[in-house]
Amino acid sequence: MTTNSRRKILLVVSGMSPQIVTETLYALITRADNPWIPDEIQVLSTRDGCDHAKAELLHPSRNKFGQFCADYLPEGKSIKFDETCFMTFKNGTEVLNDIKNLEDSAAVADAIAAKVWDLTKDEATEIHASIAGGRKSMGFLLGYAMSLYGRPQDRLSHVLVSEDFESSRDFYFPPKQAVIVHGRNDKPLDTSAAQVMLAEIPILYLRKRIPAALKNRPASFSELVSSMNIGMENPSIEIRIEYKNKRHAGRLQCHGKEIPLSPIDFSTYLFILKKMAEVREFNWLDITVDEWVEIKSFGDLVGDDFEDEYIRQFDAGADDRAQFFYQRKNAIKEKLEQVLGDYGDRYLIKTIRGKGHYIDISGVDVTINGEIFPGVES
Repeated sequence: MTTNSRRKILLVVSGMSPQIVTETLYALITRADNPWIPDEIQVLSTRDGCDHAKAELLHPSRNKFGQFCADYLPEGKSIKFDETCFMTFKNGTEVLNDIKNLEDSAAVADAIAAKVWDLTKDEATEIHASIAGGRKSMGFLLGYAMSLYGRPQDRLSHVLVSEDFESSRDFYFPPKQAVIVHGRNDKPLDTSAAQVMLAEIPILYLRKRIPAALKNRPASFSELVSSMNIGMENPSIEIRIEYKNKRHAGRLQCHGKEIPLSPIDFSTYLFILKKMAEVREFNWLDITVDEWVEIKSFGDLVGDDFEDEYIRQFDAGADDRAQFFYQRKNAIKEKLEQVLGDYGDRYLIKTIRGKGHYIDISGVDVTINGEIFPGVES
């Protein structure tokens, strides 16, 4: 997809200084190299912040956004920006006038993360997020969310304004026809002297490290941070084999996270893991009929006897056994990546061409029913 075919969205967090919208627009549209004109603008703020921005930017008596467009928007170009483009923060069902406590702060964090998730789930969008407005925590959270969800086409920036004009409530952008505005202590300022500069902030792209289970829905900020912090923990594999309801059941945890495997996938993973105490890699073609029956019968109801059927399957040939194994291997890979994202790679059943398969347990704390796995250092 080309840049020109993407829907460009300017995303802004704003407090009580709606100037950030027009200042950022000015910096983006007038920059000499690669001017950027959004197709729409979205503003995130408290109720008071949204009301103030609507009054200053959109109300006919002020209309700072309209004035900007008249001066700088190319003929025939339009930007969607109306009252539907504002999202007011809420704590549950309560609309926030201000961020007063930790619960409010957590709600704002989740709202910002959810908005960025929503905008970036569509590959046909291109987001430019500005962290210049609102409380410092709001800008930080937006930057963090862009790092978690941002894609290569997305950008993050902060806008810098000449010191005198930064304190002026009358200054929204340098109009083409210069005017006098007033700054601190009612100091008169000529807008022709104003400088508005865009400082792009490099994004550390972490999107691919988010587990699939968290990519498919808006996650809370605490969930996202927890998923990122997995990489800071020591790798571990914990196996639990239980007997209940007249059958064996298994549980696998990797990096402290439950991996929801089917009984046959669990028994396959357990088999390869146990082999790692004996050999560096195991060729699936070398499996014995007894080992095959052990894998296939895990989870069967006690009293059921499918041994003859399993032996018949084994005798059907190596190609059928290989197909079975690769189906299990891929199913396990899918579940690991769904829960752990990129970190799931640490626990995959891997293949060395011409030699066999293995699970890399070097440096991994492995326990089976609380017992340290043979050959693994404590």
